[in-house]
Amino acid sequence: MKAQCLPLDIISNLPSSIIQTILTFLPIRDAFRTSILSRKWRYHCANIPKLEFNEGMWRGGAALHDKHKLFLDMYTILLLHQCPVLEFSLSIPELRSCCEINLIILYLSRNTALEKFTLCIGMSCQSHKLPSSFFSLQNLTHLKLQKCVIPPLATLSRFGRLTSLCLYEVVTTKSTLLQFLSCCPLIRNFTLIEEEYSFTPSGCSDFVDLFRCLPLIERLEMNRCPVKLFALGVIPPKLTNAIAHLKYLGLFGLTFAKEYELSSVFLLVSSSPNLKKIKLEMHSYASREVVSQTAKGFFDLLDYSDINLEHLCEIEITNFTGLKTEMDFVKVILAKSPMLANVQLMFHSLYQTNMTDVQKRWWTLEELLKLPRRSSRAKIIVKQ
Repeated sequence: MKAQCLPLDIISNLPSSIIQTILTFLPIRDAFRTSILSRKWRYHCANIPKLEFNEGMWRGGAALHDKHKLFLDMYTILLLHQCPVLEFSLSIPELRSCCEINLIILYLSRNTALEKFTLCIGMSCQSHKLPSSFFSLQNLTHLKLQKCVIPPLATLSRFGRLTSLCLYEVVTTKSTLLQFLSCCPLIRNFTLIEEEYSFTPSGCSDFVDLFRCLPLIERLEMNRCPVKLFALGVIPPKLTNAIAHLKYLGLFGLTFAKEYELSSVFLLVSSSPNLKKIKLEMHSYASREVVSQTAKGFFDLLDYSDINLEHLCEIEITNFTGLKTEMDFVKVILAKSPMLANVQLMFHSLYQTNMTDVQKRWWTLEELLKLPRRSSRAKIIVKQ
């Protein structure tokens, strides 16, 4: 019996939907080059539901320095595109703010099917001010912005389907941010990474106001700047209304040297009864910052008898230095987490150089191992 020879071109006979899905995994330039393969392939690339423009699209980087060539390529692809765009990403760190970006956003604002939008630039100090047409993208489910300016909202534009919001170095005021969040009632994933120069304090809004705008939040990531700006007045040990859905908490750039940081972290942890993972990335210069006296005695004066982290399974701390405040925090977590399985610690690089630092690291480990644990499964894992 003779073996049947399969045709050399198997892919062309696949259903169009499968071919388009395959093309979404290719760099967009390569995907559109498939249009020259044959008549069958001419229009497949024009129906890709996902358009992703990044620096890898222009090999060698020559076009990145020619703004007109770069946007001409983008406009050509957009004009050739025929089906609704479900996902659009413009992520080029070398790109400067320019009016051409607004034209692309205007084009997308007429596409009511758009669900995921990413705009990340960052070469210049000047951030890109979002045009009014941006607020017409009201069917978005995922939004990621970097080095953009969110202007005050003249009218409340409701992003009723938005579930994921990531903001990096976005220039705005605290009141504008809360106004924007209040228009997104379904947010479950929220990332806010800011610098001191980009996030302007306004009003007296605190964590209570923030979480009033995030009733369904499940995953939260913040760095030191927004933590500081929302840590106003007397910070309560616990929110009146629990952050009931929060499962992951990531905090970056902290030092645990100031009382407001400790109060804020403790407030977030103690108000999240369903928390499953905590990730803390301490500031690389945390060991050099002077710990205030109020911070040193923070946990000694704290009443945490009513705190139970019944679902917490994992805590990860990087740039760990063994400060008293860090040790006290780990002590509370170990004592209040019956399901805790892993405590992952990555010591600061300081503790891998001279003999004195190495000895201090071993002493810190010995003290950690002595701490009482509510979970019999809890393991302390040290990573290099």
